[in-house]
Amino acid sequence: MTSTTTHTAEKYVKDINEPYRQLRTNIEFSSISSDIKVLVISSADSAEAKTETAVNLAKVMAARKKKVLLIDADLRIPDVHKLFDLSKRSGLTNALLELGTDEFDLSRYIQYVKVDQGINPLAIMTSGPSVPNPLEVLSSKRFSDLLTLLKDQYDFILMDSAPVLPVADTLAIARVADGLLFCVASEQTQRDRAKQAITALERTGAKVIGVVLTMMKHSSDPYDYYYYSYSKTSKKPKNMGQQLKLKRRKEKTIQKKSAE
Repeated sequence: MTSTTTHTAEKYVKDINEPYRQLRTNIEFSSISSDIKVLVISSADSAEAKTETAVNLAKVMAARKKKVLLIDADLRIPDVHKLFDLSKRSGLTNALLELGTDEFDLSRYIQYVKVDQGINPLAIMTSGPSVPNPLEVLSSKRFSDLLTLLKDQYDFILMDSAPVLPVADTLAIARVADGLLFCVASEQTQRDRAKQAITALERTGAKVIGVVLTMMKHSSDPYDYYYYSYSKTSKKPKNMGQQLKLKRRKEKTIQKKSAE
């Protein structure tokens, strides 16, 4: 059996802070009525901080749960291994290729990083080597079989996936997950693009449990987060990021008045 190495790389990963803990708490409340053990993180388009959301959420989850696994299921432009300075020589694509053979050994595809206040290290499965047909790989029975196997091994699984609109990869992944968290970039994500992406997800049976507002420029942290449970709206602000910020301001005003 191949030995595993625990890394401590934090070069590009943001520190754990209160917004991520609040996000974790909201997700845990979402799990009360329906158990959420496998959660996909995605967005409408690229560069909307979905990977940063997945990484930091995985870190705070690891501080609460014993065994947490982060999978880089974005086989088009994988970034998780870069954020942790890990190798992607052996990861998801290797596991799928070798699943059911004598070569399959789960420990070969998993790497570990230490997490602040974590009970155990955070387990990470990088994307693995590039494949010519990501959609075919992610929509295969092998992928769902591997996920079933991993659910028996871990308390919580997070998957960073490709953006919804450019490719159909996330639609395939979301069908076998328990829920999906949708990232919206402040002053960037257009409402029509977000609506189109969420509609596509819902048509495939994906459960969108909430929306996270990312990249808020007025914050001291460029990757600040604000979460709210997803619901359809008839309002048409310029973009969805502005819609979420307006909701946040109203809630802060209510809280301030209540405290007075």
